[in-house]
Amino acid sequence: MSVVRRAAVIGHPVAHSRSPALFARFAAESGIALAYEAVDVLPDDLAATLARWRATPEFVGCNVTLPHKERALALADRVEPAARACGAANVLTRVGATLVADNTDVAGVEAALAQYGVELRGARVAILGAGGAARAVAEAARRGGAAAIVIGARDRTRAATLAADFGASACALDAIPLADVYVNATPVGMQGQPQHSLLPADAPRGAAAFDLVYTPEETPFLIDARARGLRTVPGTAMFLAQAAATFDRWFGVVPALRQAQGDTVVAQDDNER
Repeated sequence: MSVVRRAAVIGHPVAHSRSPALFARFAAESGIALAYEAVDVLPDDLAATLARWRATPEFVGCNVTLPHKERALALADRVEPAARACGAANVLTRVGATLVADNTDVAGVEAALAQYGVELRGARVAILGAGGAARAVAEAARRGGAAAIVIGARDRTRAATLAADFGASACALDAIPLADVYVNATPVGMQGQPQHSLLPADAPRGAAAFDLVYTPEETPFLIDARARGLRTVPGTAMFLAQAAATFDRWFGVVPALRQAQGDTVVAQDDNER
């Protein structure tokens, strides 16, 4: 009888996550017995939760979402280069009795933009938000050769700190300069969060608008951008790419990427190859 491995996605809130359904499909297609659940972890409980999982032999790892990405990095026993560059972890892998922090969000950002034909090299990139997801976008923009990176956030101090780490500039959310690529790296538009668009009023037609939110798939940010003639990149593209990279880290298997739509997961031809 196969040993059932355990994994989770942790966040607060986390009920919106599609990760359990997606990883169940990855596991079924790969012939791996996996019990994967969404676990709502309060910030004050994060250290104790990870300590318990370190001592659980069948536990393979967890995905990490808001608001735990930066704290998870600090609590890990070892940190991979991508996570160190971002200052945030979106995945922890159990190796022996240790937890290894990594960041597959960077690869997810790169894959999503490439899938929709958005070029980072030479582009002006405006990132809305200054949390762990914003750090992954900034790292992708930096290593992709962006001409300029600006971080816009309500917390100007946090935005300035992130900007300094990536050679970027910082500004208020209502003072975003003209850009070629706009990225919503805030929870605004997510199920259960405020429902409005943060896209600047002067965003030019033909620019790209990328929303990291994937639940719902059609966010106010994307609807607004499409109505104003911008190219759009949905959060599902990044979600799928980073999830596949996570599964590979845990099991050494790269699953076929799928496009999440509603409560189902259906094939998308170009990603099958």
